Amino acid sequence: MIVTTLAGPAAEPLGLAEAKDYLRIAYEGEDGLVGSLIAGARARVEELAGVAMISRTLRVALDRWPMLTMETRVMRLPVRPAGELLSVTVRYAEGEAEDVAERFTLAAGRSARLVWTSGAFPWPGRRVDGIEIDYVAGFGEGADDVAEGLRLAVKRLVAHAYHSRDAGTLAGPLPEDVAGLISPWRRVRL
Repeated sequence: MIVTTLAGPAAEPLGLAEAKDYLRIAYEGEDGLVGSLIAGARARVEELAGVAMISRTLRVALDRWPMLTMETRVMRLPVRPAGELLSVTVRYAEGEAEDVAERFTLAAGRSARLVWTSGAFPWPGRRVDGIEIDYVAGFGEGADDVAEGLRLAVKRLVAHAYHSRDAGTLAGPLPEDVAGLISPWRRVRL
């Protein structure tokens, strides 16, 4: 399963002015650094939590349907919360593509699920990238739409990276307070 962003977020979940206030920076000389730390912290928190904070258009490419999708009629999408289903494309062996979105619905909300509702189940004939699902994921268009715990996780991770001044800080071990803020959003599989 490969997830590609077709249209990125229009904003960040934490504004530059808010981040600078939190960091107690009163001058403009650090704006570029703080802006890049915000983007990096957002990406890390989103990756760990499996969410999109600000709405964006995603494409999920699959070789085949996950096991039991036909039996359960449900496929969990990797990034949540889901907003709108744009297309479900199945490619056949001859190279033809068919949009079968009318056979599915998107169970919007915190646990993004694609639900097969009607018609014949669409089996791809191609062995690689036989299925593409395009959908909108995210809490909303602005920072005010994002869950406060996730915004605070971004804010604290930005502060941690800013104060340590180490390029690898955003990719390294998370501070305990940030991990605690992200943990309610992580998907746990048993």
